[in-house]
Amino acid sequence: MSCPFSKDKICDSSCPIFIAPEDLNEFVTARLSSIGVIDRKKGACSLKVLALSQSRMIFEKTNTRG
Repeated sequence: MSCPFSKDKICDSSCPIFIAPEDLNEFVTARLSSIGVIDRKKGACSLKVLALSQSRMIFEKTNTRG
């Protein structure tokens, strides 16, 4: 994957949408890597990955029971 927001288009920690596996908890990393969204060791540059990884935090902080 490449970084759409960097001049040299390299997907690394300098890209604003780079997701490093160590930034995610172990459960989310395992789930995303099991379905092929993120590489468990390399990470990825993707708004989709960012949305999927943050959905867990949103789910945990949302109380749907009245």
